[in-house]
Amino acid sequence: MPAALYSPHLEEVQIGGEANWGDAAAPDIGLAGITSCQMRLVPNITQIMDKRATTMPAYIAAVNRLAGEVDMSGVVTYTQFQYFLDAMFAEDDATPFTYIAALAPAAPKTFNILYGQAGLCYAMSGAVMDKLSIHGDTNGPLTFDAHYFGKAPVALARVALVPPTPIIAMGGQTSLHIDPITTAHGTTELTLTAFSFDFNMVNTRSPVWHLGTLNPDNFKNGKWGGNLKIVAEMTAATQAYLTAILAATVSPVGYNIRIAADGAGTAQLDMDFSGHLLEAPVMFTDKDGVTTAELNFSPAYSAEASMLSCYKFNLVAA
Repeated sequence: MPAALYSPHLEEVQIGGEANWGDAAAPDIGLAGITSCQMRLVPNITQIMDKRATTMPAYIAAVNRLAGEVDMSGVVTYTQFQYFLDAMFAEDDATPFTYIAALAPAAPKTFNILYGQAGLCYAMSGAVMDKLSIHGDTNGPLTFDAHYFGKAPVALARVALVPPTPIIAMGGQTSLHIDPITTAHGTTELTLTAFSFDFNMVNTRSPVWHLGTLNPDNFKNGKWGGNLKIVAEMTAATQAYLTAILAATVSPVGYNIRIAADGAGTAQLDMDFSGHLLEAPVMFTDKDGVTTAELNFSPAYSAEASMLSCYKFNLVAA
């Protein structure tokens, strides 16, 4: 009888929140809405070119260090997106969840990520997120892409977990608010204007190795970066923003931007961004026969009292 074949249809993703970085906590949360996951070993191996009186390329090699990477994509849900915001910012353990890009380095929540299926599962402990992107469009759910680094993946048995029924954040539930950088987020709504957005956050975190370790034994925080790209219909309101941007000659115009998704019941996700328009706007693009403008903002600190950062999120879990 031939051996049983593994099927990608049977794969799943589970996570366990670590109390201490890299402690390989047992997975206890089954994730719903994950559409893609890739787990990779990242080895650093060197062939040693010693003198052997031969033309052979090498005889010996050494493993210098090991690490791992995970790329994960899926739909944004009001029920579980806090786990991704915990990993990008710092843990908040009760709804309503609040997250902010801290001025001083803050410890993000780290996870042990298990991926695979029965008999073929691997886990990467010490998973630290350094990139999180959220995409919204006119139709369909909000989606995300996340990147983690951590320790080298190891084999780990699958745990029988049942993910909760997800409540999906949809583009049709989303509104756009744009205000001057000195005005509170969410003050001025642009109704029936935006077509899509790409909210990209980066923190230049990286693993650290010391003598005596093959896997990373710590990680360091870095600077915040990223961008927010908005595609909006060319209306009188949009044109007013463009006019102000084009008229700036001393310093670029700063804006506080809120993208808010309001789901059923109390479910809510507010995504706040502060920044400048450093790139020239693309003024006449086409979206299904409608003239649009593309605005690509770079993050910047906002001194507005309720912000005091460049990124802030509020999530009311369903």
